[in-house]
Amino acid sequence: MNHESALSVALSTENALGPASAASWLGRWKNQMHSEMTLAVTGSDVTGSYTSASSSGGGPVTGSLKGTVSGDLISFLVLWPGGSMTAWTGQLVNDQTAPCIKTLWHLVTNVPDPDEPEKLWLSTLAGADDFTR
Repeated sequence: MNHESALSVALSTENALGPASAASWLGRWKNQMHSEMTLAVTGSDVTGSYTSASSSGGGPVTGSLKGTVSGDLISFLVLWPGGSMTAWTGQLVNDQTAPCIKTLWHLVTNVPDPDEPEKLWLSTLAGADDFTR
């Protein structure tokens, strides 16, 4: 399915439960790898920090976080020291006893221009994270 077809399907659906409040997003969240993010929300803008529990250097690494929320949907990006980026998109599953943000992510790193023809897609990794309080 191409993006335009997917968007037409997305625009035809509605969230019957209504949007999540900004307060639903605020605070500290941890994923299954013990990485932590802290979110602040102003309108639809999200800011904060993300600390990955592990890095290529062997220890934790922190990056600045910026994104957007719309109802119970979220998209955010973290710029890592060194220039790599990770983007997450997902949805708040608002179980009143244990809220969870279910996401998919893409991490991209720069490939030197001469190597792009052969190695471009080696620079993109993908996965899923669940964030809980």
